[in-house]
Amino acid sequence: MATAAEVREGFLCPMCMKDLGTVTMLQGHFEEEHSNEDKDVLQQLRGLFGKAKKKILGEKDEVEEGGSSSLQSSVYKSPATGSISGYDPTMWEPQELGVTRAWTDLFKAHRGAKVDRYVVETNKLIIRLDKLTGPDVPMETSKRRAYEKSVVQWMPDNQAKECPFCRRSFTLTRRRHHCRLCGDIMCDKCSQFLPHTFAKKLTDPTFQNQDIEVGFLRRTGSNSSLNSILGPEGDPHIRTCDNCRKLLERRNEQIEQRTSKPIVVLLYEKLKSCVDAAEELLVQYMPMVESLSCGESMYSLQEAQRYRIKITKLYETIDGLSKKILNLGLNNEEEPSQKQLLLQRSIRTYATNFMQDNMLGLQSLPSDEQYLKLQEARKLEIQKRIAAERQATFEAQQREKKAKEQREQKEMALKNDQLKQAEARERSGSQKLAGWIPNESTHINFNNKDDPMIQQMNIIRSYIKQARQAGKLDEVQMLEQNLKELQNEYLRQQRQNWS
Repeated sequence: MATAAEVREGFLCPMCMKDLGTVTMLQGHFEEEHSNEDKDVLQQLRGLFGKAKKKILGEKDEVEEGGSSSLQSSVYKSPATGSISGYDPTMWEPQELGVTRAWTDLFKAHRGAKVDRYVVETNKLIIRLDKLTGPDVPMETSKRRAYEKSVVQWMPDNQAKECPFCRRSFTLTRRRHHCRLCGDIMCDKCSQFLPHTFAKKLTDPTFQNQDIEVGFLRRTGSNSSLNSILGPEGDPHIRTCDNCRKLLERRNEQIEQRTSKPIVVLLYEKLKSCVDAAEELLVQYMPMVESLSCGESMYSLQEAQRYRIKITKLYETIDGLSKKILNLGLNNEEEPSQKQLLLQRSIRTYATNFMQDNMLGLQSLPSDEQYLKLQEARKLEIQKRIAAERQATFEAQQREKKAKEQREQKEMALKNDQLKQAEARERSGSQKLAGWIPNESTHINFNNKDDPMIQQMNIIRSYIKQARQAGKLDEVQMLEQNLKELQNEYLRQQRQNWS
């Protein structure tokens, strides 16, 4: 037994003062080692164990203790494990619901106050940051320092004996540095450096710089203040403290969350741009392959081959992106929703149909040897076509010439008939009127090669001569008129033949 002066703590057995470590081990030890002790003492100690256990576990004892109950009635044997313990769940009555209180309003009030404080502080930093990176900032060092002090009040040096972040005292080698956004003091190793590109992203909503990643500058192992930071090609930066860095990075995360897109959207946009580029190339490629397959020299075979390579690479990219979209989230512990899976399968189906419709029908280009053979065959075909066209033109001209001669002969025969009829009518009329008829037996030298109209004019001239000899002036005037008409007609036909 322990002495009165000795004070021990822990889960001690009241019988042997052995430290068991936990309530469960203490209870098991007591039931196994001291089960033969006085029942009243055991019952009292058992009730003490129960109260202590309930107090430790945060439970309230509502079981009425029966002093007259036996030791056997307080021992509970688990039917599953067969172990014996002093806790019987059947002895507990269901606990009634007590007084409740909603902590939602209090939580919202505390959270709102904290959020408001962060928002106010962050807005102050953004306003100061906009001033420090604006066009009014002087370039000279002395004027710049005065301008920075006018934007935010700096903490006096004598108020900071040590760095508030690393708790190291300031010395001649560990100098004090001020945050340009809040004015607090820190050492050089605890300083953070904000590049102007990151500041523009935070202050300018229209800022876009997708080529490089912006953020606070990283430090290297150098001890120098200038050499211990890495800036992109000497980009100017602003010294800040760690608290301001956390607030600005939280604002940057909020901006990224508002402007960032899901991975499936980014992949689909890239896939759609590849599809549009492939369609534009197809519009230019199809006329090329059709022209080159005919042996034409309008397009270059090498240029068409470059177009085909670009289209093939785009098809490979489309296939890879669609497969990547289809397998998004399948390897994660939390599987995507049914709508998400349906969307991914639909995108894959769209890409597959596009490739089948265009890739399967994509005509192949001829090789260099085949292209030369096609060019030779096209030259021969062009020559044959030109010869056929010339022959057809010549035959058409011959047919037109023959048809024209036939028409002229018919017209001449018709005119000769008309002249003969007119002469017959004149002879009959002159015979009736004056009783004078020209003598056709007058000898006239005819040449069979002469034109019929010339022969007719010679006949009329002999008639005019006979009428003058007979003193028939009216007949002479009429015959001269007929002769003049024949001459005009003959001249007209000659002009047509010459043209």
